[in-house]
Amino acid sequence: MAPVYKLKFFNFMGVAEPIRYLFAFGGISYKNIEIEDADWPDVQKSVPFGKLPVLEVDKKVLYQSVAISRYLGKLVGLLPNDDLEAAELDAIALTVFDFGTKVHEWYHEQDKEKKLYLQKELEERWCPRYLGDLEEIVKQKGTYFGGQKLSWADLYFVGIMESIEGMWGSKILEKQYPSLFTIYKHVHEIPAIETYVSNRPHYKY
Repeated sequence: MAPVYKLKFFNFMGVAEPIRYLFAFGGISYKNIEIEDADWPDVQKSVPFGKLPVLEVDKKVLYQSVAISRYLGKLVGLLPNDDLEAAELDAIALTVFDFGTKVHEWYHEQDKEKKLYLQKELEERWCPRYLGDLEEIVKQKGTYFGGQKLSWADLYFVGIMESIEGMWGSKILEKQYPSLFTIYKHVHEIPAIETYVSNRPHYKY
């Protein structure tokens, strides 16, 4: 019997969106549980380290978006057999997560002066560094982060970039990072992903 999957997150994209992409890609049924603000204090007490997303696989609970995505990536055939290649993809996904965290920090900063400082850091330091280095990796590898073959890290990157561009308010990749933009386009052209994106709820970033 197939496992029962329950994904718990808030009603926005965030770090859960790559997970939803992978479920869509694999045609795997799951229950998408959206946690309301009023319920969060109680839910927070029941999940590992008080953080979301979590994925319940029958009675087991997985946490951390990169670990969940890697698990699903293997399940849907997007994880290479070579251990070194697999580790390289882990590093890509963790780097994308780090970049997303910096944008998230800026987006939710309430102090105007600090927010301006964080924005300058993003514009002058972090966007060029993270996206520039990722762009070079793809140029050296080929079409995708793993070379010529699509991997779970590509879906993870695109899922996170959707939130980043939403928070930033502009299409960062299209003008400056053509190799990364190609991945972005290719992933959205996958029929299962295209169908999911067309029918998903109107999530916040």
